[in-house]
Amino acid sequence: MDLNKVYNMDCLEGMKLIEDGSVDLVITSPPYWKGFEYEAYFNSYGQYMRWSKRWMAEVKRILNKKGYFFLNVINDSEVTTRAFELMQIATEELMFKLHDTIIWYRYNQQPANTVRQLTNQVEYIFMFKHTSANTTLNKSEVYENFSHVFKTKNVGNVWEIPFNSGKQKNKGFGRKETKGKWGHSGFPIEIAEIPILLSTQENDIVLDPFMGSGTTAVGCINTNRNFIGFELDKKYCDIANERVAKEFKLTEEEMLNGFN
Repeated sequence: MDLNKVYNMDCLEGMKLIEDGSVDLVITSPPYWKGFEYEAYFNSYGQYMRWSKRWMAEVKRILNKKGYFFLNVINDSEVTTRAFELMQIATEELMFKLHDTIIWYRYNQQPANTVRQLTNQVEYIFMFKHTSANTTLNKSEVYENFSHVFKTKNVGNVWEIPFNSGKQKNKGFGRKETKGKWGHSGFPIEIAEIPILLSTQENDIVLDPFMGSGTTAVGCINTNRNFIGFELDKKYCDIANERVAKEFKLTEEEMLNGFN
């Protein structure tokens, strides 16, 4: 399987093609089971959770013994325990070690238009490993590049990043899933680049099983890491590879032949 390419395929099929222990970092934000069109193949919440166990089991197989798995997932009014159920599958059923829990503080979230609920301003990013032994995080490099994310000089587990980071920074309310130049943006570039800098070295291999429009790929290019991505929706896969080509300044022929 060529590196530095987003494949238009189901991640469960794609990960079967990856050797055991060959990936240094997995970072992703999977479908959330909120009834979106791209989640239509789930007939029930139970089916969604069983599917989640399957793809996370593949992540554990391909992740090397010192590797990291960053899982971004939201809780909301519809399924208030979803994030913690996924965390439980990863830790109790698949025996990942929960190394840390990061709070993504989305301070410019659209207010909840109801007196019944509080405005949900956070998402979770779970940091998993096979084991926490011999862990070294590159905190100084993260702070050097992303000091604006942290309230103090400590690289902590609360990351203050607006939805519209990199587009209209600090101007009004943003959206996580934008309809801008690159379509569905997934998450801000910081959500990709901070874990990449924190837990990998240059030329390491990063996997995003749900690449969307390619934010993780761009984060890898920006930090001189290799990547593999899977995206089931051809529209967004094409967008992701267009972004990759733009970042690498590749010709159309080079993209068709793959880049390694």
